Amino acid sequence: MSPHKRNLQTRYPVRHAIQAISVITLCIITFVAGWKFRDYTMHRSNRHVTQSQYAVQHSSPVKQTEIKLNTTLSTETVDVFGGSMAHGWLDPHSDSYVKRAFSARSMSTDTNYKYVDHTIVGETPVRMQESGKFQLWLKKDRPQIVVLAWGLLNSIASKHKTTVTQFGDAIRDEIADALKAHAVVLIVTPPVVQASATVEHAKQEVFIRKLFSVADSFNNRNVVILDVYHQMEVYIQAHHQTYRMYYGNIWHPNQAGHELAGTLLENDLVLKFGLGAIQFHS
Repeated sequence: MSPHKRNLQTRYPVRHAIQAISVITLCIITFVAGWKFRDYTMHRSNRHVTQSQYAVQHSSPVKQTEIKLNTTLSTETVDVFGGSMAHGWLDPHSDSYVKRAFSARSMSTDTNYKYVDHTIVGETPVRMQESGKFQLWLKKDRPQIVVLAWGLLNSIASKHKTTVTQFGDAIRDEIADALKAHAVVLIVTPPVVQASATVEHAKQEVFIRKLFSVADSFNNRNVVILDVYHQMEVYIQAHHQTYRMYYGNIWHPNQAGHELAGTLLENDLVLKFGLGAIQFHS
């Protein structure tokens, strides 16, 4: 079979999957609007769910806002921190799943998101905190939103010698620094890749639990978890797929993986913030 035909066979199922997710998103929005924008109903009483469930929500959930657009366009600065996955490696245009989600939100809402990419290939939260770059960029950009989209595999890799405790301490410092700057903090887990689905699965779950535990410890509605990883796991299982469909290399998704993860992240942003601006609550 020619390479061209193989590409087409791979591309069409993914395209159909993304289209299906978009239809589901519209249905969700219509349902919420019809019920007068009821609050998003995941509360702390059912916060501690299994890994196979749809998402993990912060203990003080953000209330669902009205789904309507304003007549004036506002602008919000988004500072994004992470490693090579958040940077968009192996996407042909370096359009990472995070960038895709905010680009789509800019095109479909009354807010323009100024995306500031502070991702560094091979970086970890521990090393970024030690360098002081995180605080300098916050001071320079004055963002309304800070996205912590660490891929976790850099921290897990033995060559970086990052313990779970060190990782948790660095995440805690980043969240605290962002809150001091009056920014909403979005904790975004990475897409499913070969390593996290196989050899590093158990270790990644340990780091994700630490990530969620640290975020919850703030008990602050400005700290919001967006669990792309477990949502993508569920999606892959429900559609009888494997990570191979989204394989770029052992540590990175391909374009289809970034597309799927970006759509899941965009959907989560709609569920938690409606179509309005993502605003800090004093």
